[in-house]
Amino acid sequence: MSAETSAPTAASARPAASGRRLVIGIVLGAVVIAAAFFGFRYWQDSTLYVTTEDAMVDSNMVSVAPLGSGTLTIWRIRPGDAVRAGQVLGTVKPASGSAYINVTAPIDGTILRVDGKEGQVVSQGQSLAYVANLSAMHITAYIDETSIHKVHTGQQVEVTVDATGGQVYVGTVSEVLPAAASTFALIPSSDRANGNFTKVTQRVEVHIDIGSTENTLLYPGENAFVRIRTA
Repeated sequence: MSAETSAPTAASARPAASGRRLVIGIVLGAVVIAAAFFGFRYWQDSTLYVTTEDAMVDSNMVSVAPLGSGTLTIWRIRPGDAVRAGQVLGTVKPASGSAYINVTAPIDGTILRVDGKEGQVVSQGQSLAYVANLSAMHITAYIDETSIHKVHTGQQVEVTVDATGGQVYVGTVSEVLPAAASTFALIPSSDRANGNFTKVTQRVEVHIDIGSTENTLLYPGENAFVRIRTA
């Protein structure tokens, strides 16, 4: 009696075991394929590309400044205002009582920041606002010194900006600055003269042209990721 009842149980166990082996095989196969894919991407990125997350949307900001000192009597611009080169943005009344001095926009563009206020006493050359042409922005990337020898002007670049939800912009390397970024820092990254030197990887500034940026969601300072094709 027990032999008769145990036979179907053993028979039914064999398909279940085969099913488990099939599932395990599929899972292991998927793991191997995924590992191969990511391994290939890592090899591809390390061999054919130079990449960095230390990058951002950038613009050539120009300051709006008066040509003389005095009191800022008219000043009604706001961030986001579109201006034209030569457009009068405000007036300054000199303390000596001479003719009023017009404060004009230096370039066509958009006002990004306003520091001046009506009634404020200002000096010649003092920055009262900043303007930039948002239709001609670029990407500034910082490349490790160990990889910068692979980067040259004219190389193709893929740029992904966080703010645009993964949209890829295709551009080219337009400029590689001939000095490490720390050369221009207000606070040096190391003090070699006093013997307090700690070696850190330096980075070189690279500019990337992505064409016209008019009517896009790109704004100065937004984070970017770049892949520079080097081979």
